Amino acid sequence: MKWLQENPFLAGLCAVTLVGAGVLGFLLSQALTRYQEASDGYTAAVQKLHGLQERAPFPNAENLAKSKEVADGYRTDLENLRRKLQAMEPAINPSVTPQQFQDSLRAAVNDTVQKATEAGVALPKDFYLGFNQYTNNLPSEQAAPALARQLELLKGIAQRLISFKVQSIDLLERMALPEEGAAAKPGTPGKIVDRFPFDLAFTAEQSKFRVAFNSLLSSEQFLIVRALHVQNSSPAGPPVAGAEQAPGAAPAAAAPAAGAQDLNVILGRELVQVALRIEMISFAKLPEAQK
Repeated sequence: MKWLQENPFLAGLCAVTLVGAGVLGFLLSQALTRYQEASDGYTAAVQKLHGLQERAPFPNAENLAKSKEVADGYRTDLENLRRKLQAMEPAINPSVTPQQFQDSLRAAVNDTVQKATEAGVALPKDFYLGFNQYTNNLPSEQAAPALARQLELLKGIAQRLISFKVQSIDLLERMALPEEGAAAKPGTPGKIVDRFPFDLAFTAEQSKFRVAFNSLLSSEQFLIVRALHVQNSSPAGPPVAGAEQAPGAAPAAAAPAAGAQDLNVILGRELVQVALRIEMISFAKLPEAQK
């Protein structure tokens, strides 16, 4: 050991070499461990992949039969629901001709105008139940049956409002049906629901508005109210008695009631202006299941 004392540089070098060899051995051991773990993971993944590749395709015949049974049950339930919903709408009469539709339209307009005159209900200028383009023009043969069904709906709604004696019918406009003229489009396969919107506006007393709105629920046709706007004819509140009093002054004593006949009703007699966007819903027949 005396030579180490005589050669300190060599002793330090040996010490550093030993420490470095120990650290290198430790790092090598850690690297080998990680490599072994990665190798084992890769081997397990390859074995799992090979196992999946060698398995028979899924679903098997039994599962496929069960899946088809569930799909058939769903189709049956959906068809039953469609029949119930379709019973809520008048059927289209395919035998209606363009001339028959126009004759029915004129008769419906004349009848509605006469009822409105007798009830004192104001109608908009050139009121034609939303079918103004067919005043002097015939629809196409394709559109006539669908238009005839929509005519019955709009006539029924207008005449119900008249029977409730609303103050006025301010608007009745409909969107073109797919069967009309340039708007005609081939049916979409598998489509279940068709929506045919129209706009309705009227002015009435509050109580009559509630009755008229609830009457939409009794329609033979399945209807959805997409938008509703109600505006009071008197948006400002009633005047406050003694408004001219000086600020901070005590309120004046109320005058004794002179009798029931002198009472002034300040709320509940306003008119409401109502605007609605309504959709007429038609449930198409489901396509036959492919075998």
